[in-house]
Amino acid sequence: MTPPVAWINTSRELVAQTRARLRETRALIALNRRHLNSWWGISGSSDDEAERGAALQSVLDRLHRGFLFPAPTSVWAGKGTGQTCAVCTQVIHSNDVENEVLIKGYPVTVRLWAHGRCFTIWRQATEVFAERDPSAINGNSS
Repeated sequence: MTPPVAWINTSRELVAQTRARLRETRALIALNRRHLNSWWGISGSSDDEAERGAALQSVLDRLHRGFLFPAPTSVWAGKGTGQTCAVCTQVIHSNDVENEVLIKGYPVTVRLWAHGRCFTIWRQATEVFAERDPSAINGNSS
């Protein structure tokens, strides 16, 4: 017969594993939510902290997978011209601030646009990404 102390320790380990899986699951749900229902998409103008956290996690995931370039330090800002935001994939309207960035690479240069708030999230995600994997950022400081 197993002593009660062993049961308690086993239970604690299982609870810790369950909590870790729950955190991972919530992060995956937040990343994929906009793919499941476009009405839950990431907006360039929301002040909701939960949505901001989901946007940050989404950008981090795309940076990690190579689907989005690290945000450059140089940016041009102006009135929206109807371009699609590289972060939230929503149109940048004329009443929004539009940030235009150039990602210089050989042999092509990629031009991307982002809402003001989305670009801020993109920069923050790039900083976090650089802290985790500095080698992934070098050569991308346009």
